[in-house]
Amino acid sequence: MKTRRDAHTEATRKALLREARKLFAARGYAGAGIEEIARRARVTTGALYHHFANKRELFQAVAEQVEEELMAASAEAAANQPGPWEMLSAGIDVMLDACAAPDVYRITFRDAPNVLGLSTWRAIEERYAYGQLRALLGALMEQGEIVPGSPEMHARVLLAVLSEVAEAIASAQDAKAARRQGSELVGRVLDALRTKPR
Repeated sequence: MKTRRDAHTEATRKALLREARKLFAARGYAGAGIEEIARRARVTTGALYHHFANKRELFQAVAEQVEEELMAASAEAAANQPGPWEMLSAGIDVMLDACAAPDVYRITFRDAPNVLGLSTWRAIEERYAYGQLRALLGALMEQGEIVPGSPEMHARVLLAVLSEVAEAIASAQDAKAARRQGSELVGRVLDALRTKPR
């Protein structure tokens, strides 16, 4: 059973993550200051350091939160699909929409690999989007739906494509047109992997 102290601790952590996410999205990791994050969350810097050892640890918690949200949204979209191919397509559609959002793109695609280091970020991705994508590709290979090969390599290439498409959408003057073109391009990449025509 949660005590009042537990509830207060959880509320403080949520406020810190919420305000940190806003600032990391607006200014990037380098431009977001610990003092301002604490002030916006209505806590002291001491309270912030009680929850997070430093700004990097706070950023990692925010980045993992974003990844968790992306995975949950993709899984929800894929849940009612009849098979792995449809699950993959539905999940990618959700990822394209979400990753093109300025906060998601800046935090997960631009800053996370640099701030956390590639190996740490890859380990986080393994638990979330990349791991999910690799599993679906592996299932499709087992069913003979896509060309055989390494699910890991396929997943990394698709994530790289998604990253570039997300950047193009996020920076486009006409986001709707860019989203449509990006979706068509990703669809052609997926079609190139298929062993059976649609």
